[in-house]
Amino acid sequence: MNHLSETVPDLGYSTFTLNQTVFKVFGLGHCYDGFRGDECRLCFETSKEKLKTCIPATSGRVYLDRCFIHYDNYNFYNESIDPKYDVATCGSPLDALPNDIYMLQDFESRLDQAITNLIDITTERKGNGTVETKGGVLTIHAGAQCWNTISDESCKVCLTRAGEKIKKCAPAAEGRAAFTGCAMRYSTNIFYQREPYRNDQGGLDDIPATKNKTNLSFKYEILEEATNSFDESRKLGQGGAGSVFKGVLPNGQTVAVKRLFFNTRQWVDQFFHEVNSISGVQHKNLLRLLGCSIEGPESLLVYEYVPNKSLDQILFVKKTSIILTWSQRYKIICGTSRGLAYLHGGSGVKIIHIDIKSSNILLNENLTPKIADFGLARCVAQDKTHVSTAIAGTLGYMAPEYLVRGRLTEKADVYAFGVLVLEIATGRKNTVFSQGSSSILYSVWKHYKDNKITEAIDASLNGKFNKKEASNVLLVGLLCTQASVALRPSMEEVVKMITDANYGIPSPKQSPFLNASVLSPEKTVSISFMGSLDLEMGQESSSDKSGNKASPDESSPV
Repeated sequence: MNHLSETVPDLGYSTFTLNQTVFKVFGLGHCYDGFRGDECRLCFETSKEKLKTCIPATSGRVYLDRCFIHYDNYNFYNESIDPKYDVATCGSPLDALPNDIYMLQDFESRLDQAITNLIDITTERKGNGTVETKGGVLTIHAGAQCWNTISDESCKVCLTRAGEKIKKCAPAAEGRAAFTGCAMRYSTNIFYQREPYRNDQGGLDDIPATKNKTNLSFKYEILEEATNSFDESRKLGQGGAGSVFKGVLPNGQTVAVKRLFFNTRQWVDQFFHEVNSISGVQHKNLLRLLGCSIEGPESLLVYEYVPNKSLDQILFVKKTSIILTWSQRYKIICGTSRGLAYLHGGSGVKIIHIDIKSSNILLNENLTPKIADFGLARCVAQDKTHVSTAIAGTLGYMAPEYLVRGRLTEKADVYAFGVLVLEIATGRKNTVFSQGSSSILYSVWKHYKDNKITEAIDASLNGKFNKKEASNVLLVGLLCTQASVALRPSMEEVVKMITDANYGIPSPKQSPFLNASVLSPEKTVSISFMGSLDLEMGQESSSDKSGNKASPDESSPV
C-alpha cells in the first residue's frame, strides 16, 4: 500500500505485486482521469483506511468519488468483469416521475441513449468519458471510467455489462455500477467536474483562505469521531446530495452530519458563500445549519438534530400507528408557511428553497415543523425579479415556469407549498397518482368546482376537523398551484390567509397545473468530453457483494 500511495497521486494509477510461494498479494490503485496530486492523494488515503475493514479477507475493493483500490491473492489486472462480485446500486425511486406514461417512456429512452453514447465515447477516449442528454423535464448526466490495466476491448465489454445493469435502475434518479474493470454512473444531478484538471497550485492551497471567510468551521477529525467514522449504524438517511449521520460532539451536543457527494474544490467559494448566507437565517420553523468542514477528504455540513421523523414518514407510511389529527396538520401547515415566508425575505436575504416537499419537513417531539435541506437553495438579490438556473428539485412539486424554462422566483416555492398543503390536508401523496384526472390537484379542484371542497379532506379523520380551517387551507393550496405565476400569492399573503380567520381569501382564477408532459420540449441530445470524472460507487469491499437500494429520505436534512 505504501508503494501505491507514493506512485498513484503522480501517475494516476499503479500496481503492486508480491508474488511469493506462500503469500501472494496483487494490488491496484487508480484515480479517475483528471485527478492528480493532492486531490488523488486525499481520496487514495481515505480508500486505504476503508480497505482495512476487509482484512483478513484475501481480497477487497473500495470505490470512492474519485478513486478505486483493489487487492487480491491472484493477478486480476487484465480482468474486466466478474459476475460474482460486480454490482450495481440504484437510487431511490424518482419523486420526479409521476405515473405519466409519456414521461416514464421518455426517461427510459433517453437513459438508454445516454448509456449507448457513453460507452462509445469512453472507449474512444481510452477509458474515460461523460455524456449529457437533455429533453423532457430532466437532464440525464452519465460518466464512466475504465482502469488503465485492461485493454480497449475489455473496457468496452466491461462498460457494456455495466450499462446493462444500471439501465434496469430506471426510473430511479440514479444508478451506479462497480465492476472489476470499470465504474459507471448516471444521475439527474450533475456529479462530475466540468473543468479539466489543473495542477496543485490552484487546488488545496486555496482552502485555508476560503475557510477563513466563515466562523462556522468544524474540524474534520472531530466530526469523524462524533459519527464513529461515519458508521452505518449512525446513518439517518440518504438523498441526492449526500448521506446524513447522527453524531455526538465532545460537548455532548447531538448533531446531524451531512456527508456531501459533491466534493470538487472548484465550488469551495460558492460552498462557503451559501453556508454563510444560510447560517445567518434562524427561525423556529427552519432547520438550523450549525457549520461545515472542508478540511478533510470530503465536505461536511452540520445541522441541528431533530429526533422525530420527517412528515412523509408519518403522513404516507400506512404501517405507522400515528394518524395526524386535523389540529396537528393545521399546526404543521401554519409553521411551514411561516418558515418559508421568513426564507423569502424575513431575514433581509431572499432565499429560494427550490425543493419544498414532505420529506424535507422535519418534525420535532412537539410536531413543530422545520424546513430542511438547503442543498439546492439559492440566495437572490432583493431587487432581482428572477434568476435562470439548471433544473433541480422534485417533479410533482415543481412550478411549470421553472420546470420548462428554468425561470426561478420565490413563486416556485409557493407552488411547491401549495402541493404540500393539499397533500397534508388530503393525506394523499401527489406523485403516486397519475397526472390528470387522478391527481390530488385535480381531485381538490373538482370538489371546489362542485362546491364540496371539504369532502377532499383525509377520510381517516372521520369528519373530525374544523371545516372553516379546512376550506381555507384547501383554497390556499389551489391558489398556490395555479399555472400563472402572477396569480399565485406571496408567502407573506399565504400566512395571513391561513392564520387570520377574518382575512378574505380570493377564489382561484385558474385550475392547477396538472400535466408536465404536455410542456415537454422537443428532445435534444448533447455529448461532451470531460477531462475529469467524479463517481461515487456503492460497494466498499468484496465483503459487500449485493446491490442495494439507496435508503429513503428519513428524519434528517438530505
